[in-house]
Parts: sequence; structure tokens; C-alpha cells
Amino acid sequence: MSLSKDLTEQFKTRIEQTHPDDNKISFSIMVLGTNFWPLHPPAHEFTVPQEIFPTYDRFQRYYQMKHAGRKLSWLWNYSKNELQTNFLNQRYIFMTSSFQAAILLQYNRHDTMSLEDLCAATSIPKDHLVQVLALLTKAKVLITEETDQYDLNPSMFTFTDASTITEYRRR
Repeated sequence: MSLSKDLTEQFKTRIEQTHPDDNKISFSIMVLGTNFWPLHPPAHEFTVPQEIFPTYDRFQRYYQMKHAGRKLSWLWNYSKNELQTNFLNQRYIFMTSSFQAAILLQYNRHDTMSLEDLCAATSIPKDHLVQVLALLTKAKVLITEETDQYDLNPSMFTFTDASTITEYRRR
């Protein structure tokens, strides 16, 4: 675990030196040996969102430079993300899985997306995608008024009274 912390700190230092203007993403990673941590990557493909891809790619290259010949497997199904929004001049922080983050980041470019569009954009299999979307609709971040159509819920971000805010926090 301490090796992962050191690797993350070294990577952050390197990025600060080589890309000083790129501080949009706060990034920490845990590199775990498969002999000690029998965790398995998801059985399906995953398309890294374009907002995260530059950091992902830089770390891949940095890791290969430091540890030539080692294979780096990304465990997207175990990772956590913190997304900060700036929707309607309000700031909200969402704690998400990588799959939830990949879906929500699609709404940076679209207000409405079909199930097929989300499947193509994220490479998450449809059966798993439906489960993730169900969580986002239950939380009322997305709404679905038409079959297989998911819209960003603008009323989610405009609270009218304190009871609505309290209700949202309880979920």
C-alpha cells in the first residue's frame, strides 16, 4: 500500500512538472500485486471518458516507463470517483462508481441520451448499463419518460425549500 502511495505522489510530482496547467483532475491510484490481491477486472470492455482519458493515458505511460514489462490491469469495477458539477450555477459533488461517472460525463455533451447511445459511448454491456441507470434514475439525477431514453433531470438541481433538500440528503 505504501508503494502505491509513493507511486501516486511521484506521478503527481511528474505531472506538476510536465503539465503545470493541467490540474482539473485530482488523481490517486492503488497499484496492487495480483499475487497479494486476488481482484479481477470486469469481464467487459470499458471506454474511458474523454475527460479522464489524458490522465489515464499519462499514468499508463508513466507506469510502463517505471516498470517495463509489467502489465497494468484497471479495476474499473472497484474504483470510486468524485464528480463536481457546475450545473445551473450550483455546485454539487457526486460520489460515483466509474461506470456511473462514465454515464454522467456523457451529459457534458448531451441533455438526452438513448440506452444505445450510452452503451456505445461507455462500452458497458446493456444488462449492466440498465442496472447502473436504474440507480441514477432512482436518485433522480436522470429521468426516463420514454422507453430507453434518459434525460438529465434539471429539477434535481433546483431546490424549492428546505424539506426538498432534506429529502434529497436522505436518499
